Amino acid sequence: MAVWLVVAVTTGVLLALSRAATGPLDDPDPARQRPGYLDDGALPVPAPEVTEDIPAPGRRAVVFFVRPSELEPLCEALPGFDPGPAVDVAVVLVGKGGRCPEGIPVVPDREAELAERYGLPAPRDGGPPVGYAVVDGAGDIRYRTLDPEVASLLGEVSTILQAVS
Repeated sequence: MAVWLVVAVTTGVLLALSRAATGPLDDPDPARQRPGYLDDGALPVPAPEVTEDIPAPGRRAVVFFVRPSELEPLCEALPGFDPGPAVDVAVVLVGKGGRCPEGIPVVPDREAELAERYGLPAPRDGGPPVGYAVVDGAGDIRYRTLDPEVASLLGEVSTILQAVS
């Protein structure tokens, strides 16, 4: 009986800790947040144009989707990010606009229409998504996810990019 009580209490504590770790920017379905594999659900699908030349034929791309509060941390992290050869990077900002390091376009998306066209789900708080999408050289979205901590987890983005041709 004591063993079952310990197991039940431990399970309850772990469940409470896991619930406390989720935030308002997380995916309501934890299985869809950063699943770690390509072509989830209806993917691949053609990627909408972010800028005049992103995505470009024959080049991969990573498109980050941020809110104003996430722009600065992401822009500070991007100079140390090495996406690999033939990869374009763009940041889509819900809001008026902002700046990132030279060569990285920041595209305003006031109504989060581009995030919707990319198929990013709404986070728990119901606001615009915070995460990223990876586009292959054929111009198809191969990976998309909510990731409110993406600025500190750019290594995961590199891993996904390496799996995409």
